[in-house]
Amino acid sequence: MIKQLQIGLKLLILCFLANIAYSQNKKIATPINYKNDRANLQALVIKVLKWHDKDKNLDFEPLLKNPNDSLYLGLNWHSHKKRVKELEKTNFFSKDFLDNYEKIAFHLDKELKKNKIKYKVGYLPPYGNGANEWCECQDLPSDDWKSIKIVQLKIIDNSAIFKWTWGDNLSYIVKAKKENKIWKISELEKFNIRNFTW
Repeated sequence: MIKQLQIGLKLLILCFLANIAYSQNKKIATPINYKNDRANLQALVIKVLKWHDKDKNLDFEPLLKNPNDSLYLGLNWHSHKKRVKELEKTNFFSKDFLDNYEKIAFHLDKELKKNKIKYKVGYLPPYGNGANEWCECQDLPSDDWKSIKIVQLKIIDNSAIFKWTWGDNLSYIVKAKKENKIWKISELEKFNIRNFTW
């Protein structure tokens, strides 16, 4: 009987020690600091919009094969490659965003080469709605960047989805991702294939 009690006591001590070791190795969940993330995401959106406001380069610049042509016949790949390098250099955009940007370029090039709908020189592109893809607006609030707010923020792990607005019933959907602990834009509402289809 004493031998059984000793074995039971040893097992109890072993279980107790194993439980302590397990709880010390167990990852402790850190609460998400939404206030800090909200501020970082708002700062990122403002940086992107300020950059775009000063940026005079074109996205998806069409190609004229001959200066006298009246129709664009594809994408200007030389300009496009320079543009992608500019986007990468900002460090504002995730790999997902840049990959999607490339997919849009290939799609547009294919559609222009097929001449599905004619894109005439001097006219607005036959895709989109005439608004700026970066903001779904005509003008940015460059005189009042502080008016830009983040609303409807949802964060799961290292991904966020939200809208930014400056009022006036305008809002724009954005997705962001943390890469190396830094928030980067992974999707912008109007940078999708559907917006560049005619």
